[in-house]
Amino acid sequence: MAKTIYTQFDEMVNYDNIVKIGIKTNWEDADISDDGTIAPDFEMVGRDITGLEIPIGIYKTYEEAEEAVKALHEWFKNQAYAVYEVPKPEGADT
Repeated sequence: MAKTIYTQFDEMVNYDNIVKIGIKTNWEDADISDDGTIAPDFEMVGRDITGLEIPIGIYKTYEEAEEAVKALHEWFKNQAYAVYEVPKPEGADT
């Protein structure tokens, strides 16, 4: 049975084609506060067998992204059901 990841961006990805999942710091969409502090987003991304990078989720902190990656890895280990929906952070507009 094929396993599917349902991303935060409402896309479905067949995980059999994913060779790596990790966290990427996204400076392009970084928020700049009034005091000049720059806060990047942290993206959970997958790389498929062709080398294409696939966005899976986006988080405001590295810790949130890390927890999301850990939860996905747990699902990979257990494979309890065929579809995994990537959780959105509280208050997310994605």
